[in-house]
Parts: sequence; structure tokens; C-alpha cells
Amino acid sequence: MTLIDQYLRMADLANQPERKAKAYTTRSGQQRTVTAKTATRGITGFSAKHIYHLINEGKFPAPVKIGRASLWRLSEINNWLESHAQPSDDHANANVKKGV
Repeated sequence: MTLIDQYLRMADLANQPERKAKAYTTRSGQQRTVTAKTATRGITGFSAKHIYHLINEGKFPAPVKIGRASLWRLSEINNWLESHAQPSDDHANANVKKGV
């Protein structure tokens, strides 16, 4: 049995700022409307720029290129998040009690 990995896009990983709705007229006279979009928080809590900075430093998993799309394996992101998670207070207190 082969497990199929899930993939994430940058929009899933990075924070996305709020975008306000606006209407404009093109040079050809067409009316266009850009819809509003609420701000979203990505899995990492970082901006796309910071994620690419971390990739260039080798501190974040590199994307898999499929055609023109950059995708990240969910398993690699989960492993990265687990390795960078701060210990909870319960875990830190348990280590103190054990003398670690």
C-alpha cells in the first residue's frame, strides 16, 4: 500500500494580509471590481517573504515544483513545525522534576 502525501500552497503556509474591495476602469474603458478578502493566518504564522528567506538559508523545507506551482509536502511541514515547537509549560515542569 502506498501512502499519497498531501501538498500545501504558499497561501496555506503564509499569512495573507487583508485586501479591500476596489473598482477601477481599464484603459479600454471596462469596469473592473476587485473583491475584498479578509486577512488569514497561515500554518507557520510567517509572511511568504520570510518563508522564502528561511528556504534560502536552508532552515525551511524547499518546495516541490510541479509545473509552475511550488508545493510543500504536508509531512515535511509537520516535521518542521514539531522540530521548532516550543516546549509547553507542562513539558518544561516535568523535565525540572526529573532533574533533566
